[in-house]
Amino acid sequence: MSLFARADLACISIPATSGGCGTTHSRPVVKGAPVKVWKLDCPPCESVLRGDGKQHKLIYETDPKTGQVLRQSRVPDGSDQWSSTPDTIPFTPDQEKTHHVRIERGEQQLRALESIATLAKAGIDFRTRPDVLFFLRENQLPEDVLQGTVVCVNDHPNPPGAKFCNECGASMAARAAIASSDGDEDLETGPEALDLSRVHVQSLRKMCREKGLLDRGSKDVLIGRLQQAA
Repeated sequence: MSLFARADLACISIPATSGGCGTTHSRPVVKGAPVKVWKLDCPPCESVLRGDGKQHKLIYETDPKTGQVLRQSRVPDGSDQWSSTPDTIPFTPDQEKTHHVRIERGEQQLRALESIATLAKAGIDFRTRPDVLFFLRENQLPEDVLQGTVVCVNDHPNPPGAKFCNECGASMAARAAIASSDGDEDLETGPEALDLSRVHVQSLRKMCREKGLLDRGSKDVLIGRLQQAA
């Protein structure tokens, strides 16, 4: 049975005289960063860390908020820095301090999202209510939840106010030009229906493919090809 280390453990070495293998086990590093979950596969060291062969010890489980004793139980006399499953890895001291704060913040954000759903159901646009926006921002909701998102000509989501797509680099002005045109007739009515010079080259290639045209060449070549086919 493997063991999983607490997040602040970088290495461990248990000498053979104490029952371990005597080798130093280190947290693996991937692309220059230590892995988040460290799985130890060493039967001798695992046995020592689990407390195999030792008598069980009596512990008292307390309420972290009040300090009141909830129950007592006998557990193996092993290390409290290791766990048998990745879901039960012990918290570091810093994680202990922030765990309950994060839970409370998550509950507040959930209530804020429920408020948004209630307003939307009632037909109220919360974006026009500064007091509501202030309350929602106080609960640290992401701006894309509050302000929504806009998409580029390639349907990539972006935050409001973006001038270029964060994924493909397409100009958001090209999306506005397409939206202001007559839907599917944007290219059928002639080159004046859409300013192709404002469209990203990848979008131009996509337009060429949709019209059965060759999608190779410079931006000017692609624009000329589309204008001739219009």
